[in-house]
Amino acid sequence: MVMQKVQREELHAPWRDHINGDEEQRLIKLDARIERRKSLLEWDQKERTRIMNRAIRRMRRAEGKE
Repeated sequence: MVMQKVQREELHAPWRDHINGDEEQRLIKLDARIERRKSLLEWDQKERTRIMNRAIRRMRRAEGKE
C-alpha cells in the first residue's frame, strides 16, 4: 500500500493537485480497482497462454512432430 501511495505521488498528473477531498477518496478507490483489474487481466492472459501452449504441444504430437 505504501509503494502505491509513493508511486501515485511521484507519477500523478498535474490535475490531481486541484482535486477536493471527496474526489481524492474516490480516486484512491478507483486506482485500487484499476490495479486489481489489471492484475486479474494479466493473470487471465497468462492462463490463456498456458492453455494455448499445451494445445499446441498436443497438436504437434498428434501430427507426429516432437
